[in-house]
Amino acid sequence: MRTLKSLIEDKPDVWIFCRNERLQKVFLLQAENEGFLTINGQNPNTLNHHRLYGITNKMKVGYLSAMIWVFTSKAGSKKNYTKRIDYEKYLAGESDYLYHGRLDDIPDRDQ
Repeated sequence: MRTLKSLIEDKPDVWIFCRNERLQKVFLLQAENEGFLTINGQNPNTLNHHRLYGITNKMKVGYLSAMIWVFTSKAGSKKNYTKRIDYEKYLAGESDYLYHGRLDDIPDRDQ
């Protein structure tokens, strides 16, 4: 299984897209098993499920605002330096696991 730690080896932070509740549970469990903590020092499994998370190379995990995600993904955004990961693709071992879509045009693959 790919690790979350490997995603932050060369970046200070990475943003994670978890398409559905099943993936959100798996992500939080993986983060906890790898030693990540929330910003206030709790285990990741204490967080509510959310589609967007951020992880840092300081082993922190937290929610990411949809507004920030959408704003920084607009074409021409000069501050779009954060790597965006499609967690489902990352778990599946796909070579291109970066998130390329918009939040409002992604159907839930489990439906």
